[in-house]
Amino acid sequence: MIAAATQSTSIHTEQAGHQFSRQEALKLLAGIQIPPQPEIVRRLMIERTSEDPDVSKIIRLISNDVGLSAAVLKTANSPFYGLRSKIVSIQQAVSMLGMKNVGTLVMGLALRNSIPVEGMQRFWDSAARSAQLAGMLAKSRAIMLVDEAHLYTLFHDSAMPILLQRFPEYHQTMRDIHNHRWIEVTDLEDVRHNTNHAVVGGLLASNWGLPAHIREAISLHHDISIFGDHALHPDVVTLIALGHVAEHVNNAISQHMNDDAWEEFGDLCREHLAMDEDDLRDFTDTARDLFGVSEY
Repeated sequence: MIAAATQSTSIHTEQAGHQFSRQEALKLLAGIQIPPQPEIVRRLMIERTSEDPDVSKIIRLISNDVGLSAAVLKTANSPFYGLRSKIVSIQQAVSMLGMKNVGTLVMGLALRNSIPVEGMQRFWDSAARSAQLAGMLAKSRAIMLVDEAHLYTLFHDSAMPILLQRFPEYHQTMRDIHNHRWIEVTDLEDVRHNTNHAVVGGLLASNWGLPAHIREAISLHHDISIFGDHALHPDVVTLIALGHVAEHVNNAISQHMNDDAWEEFGDLCREHLAMDEDDLRDFTDTARDLFGVSEY
């Protein structure tokens, strides 16, 4: 389903140096199945953005989906939320975590379920941890983008499993990514597959009704020139910076040796977020205490 391409007038790609038109995007992405927004996510977002959200309706929506509600409870009881008592119902989860947190949690679980690709458990687990860290970092830096940072970081690489569904040889591309500079990753994908995960990720975000600044950040997260582009909305750059720091910290505490993105983007991200080395070290220590290295 390529419905997302009809919802946006253009798709940015820095590799081609121009904005793709709707027709070009449709041609480019022919055959790639972009998951539509699940009905439960659509209804949750309507309630979350309404002037007078009906909390009881949200609780019923989640509770009626047995698999989803079980996953929500499991995640809500994880060490990340640090709750003293065990949550045993969706009503209790909404009460203790808040509607926004639960809504974002549902979004992440629905995203994972919408792209069923075998062997991607570690990918999704890592994405979920990085997304949680991005939200936590935004809050710690008093940046009013906590929910947006979580969603951006969760979605920004989510098109990789979609490309894996469409192109079996994308397995090799994912392995070869580590032999290329971070800013060249989307070039590599373009050459081999005539599209890349930043473009497809932007379409997925559009299909799921995410705000424009999140969609734009997803499309641009491999473009280092954003840090000097004063025409961009500052929230776009901030989301990308938060995501890079969160992924770097996740890599550090999970002892991943490869961190190419940080080598190229790290200093720019810290400068944008006004973080010095001590700030980064303190946040990493907090994250390590929160998750525990043994869990990795």
